Amino acid sequence: MRAALAIACMIWAGACLAQETGFYIGAGVGNSSYREACADFNRLAGQADAFGCTSSEDTAQKAFAGWRLHQYLALEVSYIDFGEAKGTGTVAGAPVTATTKVKAAGLSALGILPLSERVSVYGRLGMLEVKTRTQIEGGMAAVEDDDETELHVGIGALFNLARDWGVRLEYERLNDTKIDLISIGVQYRF
Repeated sequence: MRAALAIACMIWAGACLAQETGFYIGAGVGNSSYREACADFNRLAGQADAFGCTSSEDTAQKAFAGWRLHQYLALEVSYIDFGEAKGTGTVAGAPVTATTKVKAAGLSALGILPLSERVSVYGRLGMLEVKTRTQIEGGMAAVEDDDETELHVGIGALFNLARDWGVRLEYERLNDTKIDLISIGVQYRF
């Protein structure tokens, strides 16, 4: 009797774990906040107070795909377009405009804590290859391209609407580029 009970428990536990694992894809949209945009514009212009940012926030878009290895762990690749920060200023008496565009792709591990059958919270730790283009136009012209590998951290929540579909709410941060991203997205599990 104990052997039959043990086998039934293992089958039931395996079935529960099987529902939690597998391949998934998704996409999201959100608000990116460039914390250092004005400082970057001023550094490129070579003048400490050339720019006052008119907008250091923009709409960001992301796409992701992952494999949930276990109920508590997933590996995920992502591509994020953080949008554009803008600023206007004056360099040597001439009006100028500046923009910074940031795009990134990389790999993260997600530590997942299920709170119920429908709700999970997770933490993100990974690396992104970040491409940044900062440009000044107008009274002076300057362009700076930068490629850097950066730490990518975040926290989020997944709300399962059905067995295959879910909604994600997430906060992410790039430490060196100093961009924060709050996004909402959909996820489909195969």
